[in-house]
Formats: sequence, structure tokens, C-alpha cells
Amino acid sequence: MSNLAEEIITPVDGGGANHIARGQRLKLSTLSFYGAGMLVQDTLGLGLGTLLLFYLTVVCGLSGSAAGIALALALVVDSFIDPLVGSISDNSRSRHGRRHPFMLAAAIPIAVGFGLLFSIPAALTGIGLFVYVLTMLMIVRVGLSFFQVPYIALGAELSDDYSERSTIVASRVLFTVVAGVSAAVLAYGVFLKGHDGQLNRAAYAPYAWTCGILVLAGAALATFGTMSSRHRLHAAPEGHATSQLLSEVIEVFRNRSFSILFSACLVLFVGLGFAGSLALHANTYFWKLQPPQILLITLLVSMGYFAGVFIAITLTRFLEKRWIAMIGIAMIGFGQLVPAGLKVTGLIGLSSELTTLMFASVFTGIGASCALIGFQSMMADAADEHELLFKARREGLYFAGISFSAKASSGIGALLAGLVLDVIHFPHDLAGQTVSHAHFATGTVLKLGLFQGPGAAAITAISVLVLILYRRGRREHEEVRKVLVERRSIKQPE
Repeated sequence: MSNLAEEIITPVDGGGANHIARGQRLKLSTLSFYGAGMLVQDTLGLGLGTLLLFYLTVVCGLSGSAAGIALALALVVDSFIDPLVGSISDNSRSRHGRRHPFMLAAAIPIAVGFGLLFSIPAALTGIGLFVYVLTMLMIVRVGLSFFQVPYIALGAELSDDYSERSTIVASRVLFTVVAGVSAAVLAYGVFLKGHDGQLNRAAYAPYAWTCGILVLAGAALATFGTMSSRHRLHAAPEGHATSQLLSEVIEVFRNRSFSILFSACLVLFVGLGFAGSLALHANTYFWKLQPPQILLITLLVSMGYFAGVFIAITLTRFLEKRWIAMIGIAMIGFGQLVPAGLKVTGLIGLSSELTTLMFASVFTGIGASCALIGFQSMMADAADEHELLFKARREGLYFAGISFSAKASSGIGALLAGLVLDVIHFPHDLAGQTVSHAHFATGTVLKLGLFQGPGAAAITAISVLVLILYRRGRREHEEVRKVLVERRSIKQPE
């Protein structure tokens, strides 16, 4: 047995009371209801990650720097809330479970805040516009924290099985595809498909409120559909105080596996946040795509995501999770780098641009699915390792850590994107002009493409280098599980 397992001296109180239930296979219906929770976050992903910077700068006239600062502030402040939410959720005691009440309560603020975010009054400009945007972003982001952190932690507690944890993550990824397709069709196929397309200010509000309805549906399905499985969850410890949060956070970072996963995720989402925030600008002005073409490549990303679920699950039979995640990240970087690189160097002509983007979109989607399944499944394993080392369950804090790194880094990426728009002298408030009549300084559009593609790929590559440091696999996890099962079977003294 490994040195890590040999560190165990005494059993932990109560944390494994339901380990027998967690050893039983989950029903397909439970997996489906649980996966539906991804409608909450990922229905909004297109709006918050791609449409919003374009909407604020090109449509509403906010400067790139101001928009980037608002996006970054909301994400960074929200990311610091995640550990608090994780700790509260980990230590909550309720007859409805320690995760479900938070999930249900967060749904309405998320839906309402998102609808108002894309319903900005035309009279708002300058500082008033900035304050309005920041307020609505805070409401949405804090609401997402109170839903998403308990929701992801719930998934880590539904099963102790090494392989089934990947299946649980796969159920989330499948609904990520459903959410992504729904949002893309609503945006580019329904509300933004008219003559003015993404420049039509009036089209954004009905799009956002429709997404809000999907958020409420996803939250209700995930909460009520998994309520009967709450007996699988670990019992919250007695006598916990919120003041213990700092010591818990320090404890979490003492686990080397968590620190590596946290850092790799942090770097990856800087690149993704940067590329995603500039995506609609690049698609509109660098690639000169129309809404139907943007819808096509967006749907192809979702198709790649869907295919990636089955590819990742198949690969888990032959490869360790860390390799699956690294392959996925490398595919994302390749999809970011190649299209713009080929266009700038003249290796593809105008007639081949859309085809190149289509192939890159599928490739990127497959990679994103593999990376997500690998990352989140490894994090569930790291939570077991934490119990082994510190005799406490910290799923909420662990997934709050991943959420923290994703949000903080996406905020940094959005801030960088906004700053880049001003540095390359990209004009704002272009809603009254067609794409063909918009005027740019020399080299502005070329720089936009280079930053959004190869620039983001350079950041993504660093994430692979960080993840190489993660060394734990199936054998190590089985050793951890064996010790935990033995520990939990020891009857505690009265």
C-alpha cells in the first residue's frame, strides 16, 4: 500500500454512514434528472461568455475596458463567494439534504438577473450603464454560485465508484450539449436571425428571458428529481462554525492533487474566457460570418461535445483520467490555433474558411468534453484522498475551488479581452452600421483574429504543462477507497 494510505491512524466520525448506498449503481432516471441541472449554467453560457461583451460594446456602446472590468469584477467577487458557499453546503443539516435547498432557492435570482442583464434601457450610458451591468452580473453570478457549487458537489457524493463517477460527469456533459444547442438555436436561429442579426438590440431581451425559463426548468428537474437520492450523501459534521472556513481552505490546498487540478483549471479558463469573450467579435468582423453560419459552427461545437462524451468514457477503459484531460486540452488549443493561423498565413482561401472553422469546432467540442470529464472526475477522486489525509469530507469546497478558478480566470480572460479591444482600437457602438460599412483602423481586424485564436491557444498550452504534474490514477484511488471503506466500517464509540 502507498505511503499515503499508511498515514491513516484513526477513523473519521460519521462521514461514511451512507457508503453502502453509494456503492449501488445509480438508476438511469436519477442520472438524467441530475444531468438536467446543467441547464442552469450552460443555457446561460453563450450569453455570458460570447454574446455579452459584444452586446455591451458593439450594441450598447460601453467601452471595451469598462465592459471588461465589469465582467471581471463580477466573476472575481463571485469566485470568492464559492468557497463560502461550498463550506456552508458541506456543513448544512436539513431533512431535504445538505445540497438541495440551495439549488432550488438560487434559481429565481439567476433567471431574473439574466433577463434584466440583456434588457438594458437605451437611455443608460456611461457610469449609469456600468453600474447597471455590474449589479445584474453580481445577481446572476452569486445565484450561480449558490446553485452550481452544491449541485456539482452532489454529483461527487452520489457514488464512490471510480468509473461511475465518470458516468455521472458524462450525464452533466450530455445536458451541457442540450443547453448549448438550445441557447444557440434561440440566439442565432430565432431571436438574432433577422436582417440586423446580432446588431439588433431589441432581440436580446426576449432571448434572455426565454433562457431564464430553461434555467427554472433545469433547477426544478435536478432538485426534485434527485431528492430521493439524498440518503446517499455524507452526513454533515456536528458543531461546525463558518469561522472555520479559512482553516478549511488552507486544509484543502494542503492536498497536492487539488492544488495541481486547481492551477491547471485556472490557466485553462483564462484562455477559454479570453477566446470566448472575443468570439462574436471575431466571427462577425474577422471571419465575416452571418447568424446562420455562426449557428452552424456553434452547433458543431455541441456535436463535438456530444461525441466527446462517448469518446471520453471509452478512453477511461484504457487511459488514466489525467491523460484524457490533457488530450482534451491539447485539442482545444489546436482548435483555437489552426483556423486563424491558416487564414493569416494565406494557407486557406475564402472558400475554405467556413469548412476549416467547422472542422475546428467539432475538434474543439470533443476536446472540451474530454477535458471536462477528466477534470471533474479527478476532482471527485481528490475529495476521497482528502478524507484519507484529513478525516473530513470537503466536496463542496473542492468543487468550489474548481468553480473559483474557472470564474476568476474567466474574469481575467474577459478583462484581457476588453482591454485588447481598446488596445487594437476596436470601435464600439456599431449597432447602427452594417458589418460591411463599419470602419476600422489599419490592422485592427487582423489583430483581433490573432488574439482570439493563436493568442488564446498559447495560454491553453500552459494548462497541459501544469496538469503533467498530476500523478494519481486508478491504482492509487483503489488503495484510497479500500482504506476508507475499512475505516467507515469501524463502529464508533458512543
